[in-house]
Amino acid sequence: MSRVVRVLALLSVAAGVLWAWAGARARQAQPNIVLVSIDSLRADHVGAYGYPRDTSPTIDGLARDGVLFEQAFSSAPWTIPAHMSLLTGLPPELHRVESRASKLSPDAVTLAEVLRDAGYTTAGIVSGPTVMGRYGFDQGFTSYDESMVEKRPARVANAVTSPGLVRLVDAFLTRWHDGGRAQPFFLFLHMWDVHYDYAPPDTYVRRFDPDYTGGLDARDLEHNTRLNARMDARDLQHLVALYDGEIRYTDDHLAQVVARLRTLGVLDDTILVVTADHGDEFFEHGQKGHAKTLYDEVLHVPLVVRYPRRIAAGQRVAEQVRATDVAPTILGLAGVAATPGFGAPGLAREHRSLDLTPYVAGAPPRPGLPALPAFSTTRWLGGRQNALRTAGAKLIRYQPPLPHRAGIEVFDLGADPGEQTNLHGSMRDQFLATLTPRLEDWASDASRQTTHALALAPAPEQDARLRALGYVE
Repeated sequence: MSRVVRVLALLSVAAGVLWAWAGARARQAQPNIVLVSIDSLRADHVGAYGYPRDTSPTIDGLARDGVLFEQAFSSAPWTIPAHMSLLTGLPPELHRVESRASKLSPDAVTLAEVLRDAGYTTAGIVSGPTVMGRYGFDQGFTSYDESMVEKRPARVANAVTSPGLVRLVDAFLTRWHDGGRAQPFFLFLHMWDVHYDYAPPDTYVRRFDPDYTGGLDARDLEHNTRLNARMDARDLQHLVALYDGEIRYTDDHLAQVVARLRTLGVLDDTILVVTADHGDEFFEHGQKGHAKTLYDEVLHVPLVVRYPRRIAAGQRVAEQVRATDVAPTILGLAGVAATPGFGAPGLAREHRSLDLTPYVAGAPPRPGLPALPAFSTTRWLGGRQNALRTAGAKLIRYQPPLPHRAGIEVFDLGADPGEQTNLHGSMRDQFLATLTPRLEDWASDASRQTTHALALAPAPEQDARLRALGYVE
């Protein structure tokens, strides 16, 4: 009789385990989501986008396993407004979080809030001072870890953050696993090391420029007068090699995050998105760093999505897309309905963010992606710049005009992808008549919408960080 009791007890335990496992699987019917933003990573320095140096084997592998968007463009050339657009689907003209003196209003609906309300545990782990919770980036997150920023002194440019980020990701995933995987997770990761100053470990410097014998000091990039448009060509090559070293260093740590997801057996059940907020420029138009211009070197960003449950491997999308399309696409892939108020449904159709899921998921044939205009904006030297980019042309308008620069620039991107020849005022200025009305329509449409920014009181320690990075004029 005692043997029968033991067998029944074991069966009962087994049934309980199976019941718990089935319950966990039922609760985990939705995919996990990992959104990775690599600060300052320009698309044309990524191998999957044709860069000849081996800077990004992890990103390249994710692209082979999923879909790569060849022409993805940011809404702004610096971190605060660009990331706010990424996480809300709102352009800067609507979220209005464009400086250290503003924060997102609670009446805006973020991607994290939509996912939290859909049953996700939401976590952010950030490495740089320009995505801190004080600007509203923590809105909708169950946890928002900015400890790597808080531990740093005002000079943050040379901080090494990728190892710490990997440790925090590992701790989060361990807690999630040990807690029974009760909820799917949305994890937002902000990787900082590509951001200037470019100071990768020596092994990464030697990988990309083993023959350099000069004495370039690339520290304090924004205020370093040796780094200028007339600097020695060989030193400039080394500066770019340092940037590439930072990309590879960051990519190697991203590989550890991917490996951890694979070890837990959830990689294929996870929507994994890798993108950037903006790129950096190396005097292609006379400037260094970012935030100052609206040329493609700072606006063209990588965008790779891996989710084998719905996205076939090896896809490349040639049509233009925008950073504001990322959040609705994540919701579309996850099968989560957007909360009322998410995005900007009041905008004209051509101006709204777009869920790209129908154009990349499932089996072909699929509908053709519509032509999506990309609008970008920034403030610099007391003025505003606005840009409209189509597949073949670009218009940049300066209000008021900057010194030594025309008030309007027009580029034929087919003939001049480097944006070196301003056609405005020439006999070949065939684009202005079509681009100007579209930019004006966009400005008019945006002006009629509700904006979502509140004033933010100064924080001396944070302002010191941003001043060191050149974000405070």
